[in-house]
Amino acid sequence: MYAPIVLFAFNRLEPLKACVASLCQNKEAAMSDIIVFVDGPRDDKKDESVKVDAVRRFVSDITGFKRVETHFSKENKGLANSIIGGVTEVINRYGKVIVLEDDLYLAPSFLSFMNLMLDTYRNDSRIMQVTGYSSKIRYQRESDADYYLSGRAHSWSWGTWRDRWESVDWNVTDYGDLSSNKALQRSFNKYGSDLYGMLKGWHDGKNNSWYIRFNYSMHKQRKYCIAPIKSLVRNDGFGPGATHTAVYNRYKIDFDTRKMKTWRIADRLIFDDHLAKHAVRYWSIPYRIYGKIMTVFSTLFHRT
Repeated sequence: MYAPIVLFAFNRLEPLKACVASLCQNKEAAMSDIIVFVDGPRDDKKDESVKVDAVRRFVSDITGFKRVETHFSKENKGLANSIIGGVTEVINRYGKVIVLEDDLYLAPSFLSFMNLMLDTYRNDSRIMQVTGYSSKIRYQRESDADYYLSGRAHSWSWGTWRDRWESVDWNVTDYGDLSSNKALQRSFNKYGSDLYGMLKGWHDGKNNSWYIRFNYSMHKQRKYCIAPIKSLVRNDGFGPGATHTAVYNRYKIDFDTRKMKTWRIADRLIFDDHLAKHAVRYWSIPYRIYGKIMTVFSTLFHRT
């Protein structure tokens, strides 16, 4: 059975249209259920309800899938609450999910990869998550597979199973131990210098990220994310109109646009620490500083 596609949308109609159109290029779309959650407008944002209503009208007319189910929230829940609640509802019914946000553009072989990985590694307790996204990899390696194990979870397309989802400690009950132990913080930051800071931001009320809590649970359980060597996802959500990524896009990818693909399955899936570190270099301190500088220039240019 194909995993259900859970799509979260809000107020951006054109990126959503492109996302759905790219999904429909996947032949598995016609055999997949899609469940779309549209968040409600924010009270303090003038005319946002008009944009949200346009998104809802489009979502109501979506075709090309086995079944289309829609959920329209009256109030604004925010992305984290929408994702945690929506994924929990769907995964309790299906046992597995493929999750997307409205600013993602998918390759024609995205659904075949995601479903194959979810089926192949369902009983591999090392795997917490599957993603279609991968940053550009220059590291040369010998491998019999088209994918690798990552020490970092991803939010730009992902899939998981009910038992893994239920293992997440959304309250981060051991945050006190982490916050007082520099060695634990360094360990968490091994696959991205931003990770502990992001979790601290959540704890301090500066963000409400579902992702960082999921990522921390994956780290605590010493589990991995499966990612393709070439990315099957392109994030088009960077820029002034984005809610969470109104910044310069420092992340580079090799986007795999082939329509027909036979995936090479690993005879023995082994974690390659050198590759995993290379794959997350865009989250290193130098790249993050460069991204902030370019964001300032991009913002000034946009204003002029």
